[in-house]
Amino acid sequence: MTDSKIIKEAIKKPLSEAGYIKKSDTWYLRNDEVVLLVNIQKSQYGNQFYINCGASLKSLSSVEFPKEHQCNIRFRIEDVIPSGSESNIGALLDLEDISISENQRKDGILKLIVECVLPALNALSSIKGIGEAIRSGLLAKAMVHKDVKDLVR
Repeated sequence: MTDSKIIKEAIKKPLSEAGYIKKSDTWYLRNDEVVLLVNIQKSQYGNQFYINCGASLKSLSSVEFPKEHQCNIRFRIEDVIPSGSESNIGALLDLEDISISENQRKDGILKLIVECVLPALNALSSIKGIGEAIRSGLLAKAMVHKDVKDLVR
C-alpha cells in the first residue's frame, strides 16, 4: 500500500472516534461556534503528503463545510508538535521513503494525530479556547486571520 490509503487509514480511526465526519479528503467536526477540520494534501512534486488543520469561526464565516484555505486559522501538523520532531513527520508522510515500514508509518501518523493534532484542535473548539491558544503560543506557527485576533482580544 504505497499510496495515500495508508495515511487515510492512520487518521480515520482517531478522527472518527473523536466525532469527525469525512467529506472527500477532509474530516470535519462542527459545534455551535467553530468548524474544525483535518485535511490530507498531496504534494504536486512527488508522493509526499501534508496534514493540514483548520478552524473556521461560525461568527466570521457562513460556510458549512469550509475548505482548508477558507479557514480563519490554518496550520500543518508540524506546527503543533514538540520542537525537533518535524523531520520525523516529513519522513512519515513521504511515501517515497522506503526506510519506514507501512506499520511504522501508520502507527507514527496515528500517534501524531492522537497526541498532537486532536489536542490542538480541541483547544480551538470555542472562541474562548482560541483566545487561550493564541495567548499560550500554541498557534505561534499557525496562520491566524486578523479578524480572529480582534475577536478574541
